[in-house]
Amino acid sequence: MPAIHRLVTITDQDGREYRSRVEDVGDGMLTLARPLTLPLEHEFQLGQPLLASWPDPDGLTVATVRLTGTRLREHLGLWVTAVLELHRQQRRQFVRVPALGPIELMAVGTESGQPFPHVAGQLLDVSEAGLRCVLRSSDADLLAGAPDLLAGFALAGTRFTMPAAMLRIEPSRKDDQLTECVLTFEVDERESAELRRLVFAEQLRLRRTRA
Repeated sequence: MPAIHRLVTITDQDGREYRSRVEDVGDGMLTLARPLTLPLEHEFQLGQPLLASWPDPDGLTVATVRLTGTRLREHLGLWVTAVLELHRQQRRQFVRVPALGPIELMAVGTESGQPFPHVAGQLLDVSEAGLRCVLRSSDADLLAGAPDLLAGFALAGTRFTMPAAMLRIEPSRKDDQLTECVLTFEVDERESAELRRLVFAEQLRLRRTRA
């Protein structure tokens, strides 16, 4: 659990992020300062799940919490939350979430200067650093030697077209006509931050669905 006065990031179910601070720690409970950047007219409902995250020496700790109460201490608004789940992500590891849906891959920068036709497949999961998908084996062979790719897909209702590179190709364990591909993204911090926001939002939605 975080120390009192530790700065934390709160992520809501829409992927919006707010800065907060730990005001108290109890047995399975966290009391957080109401974020100053949260509009006064925007109040979360009791029972709403949120993600609270903070850095630690080994990487990042992420807690799924549920808002159980609110109160005032002098002029400071406080949120009382119950900790539902707590896990640590090692440094340089990225949160991955299942992502069902189509993906289009196109090779660019070929020696002839002509791109391959679009190759269609299915997403398996996505992180801010890359994705995993499944393609027909014949289509995966077309892309195996391509130095640069464009990956088109949707996550949480947002459409992306991302520069990417093929990291790994291996036969599917479920179907010998299919191949699993792992791609890494080659994007700037702004695009990475937007993917991170949506990945956290999708992670929270999935946990809420399982609850």
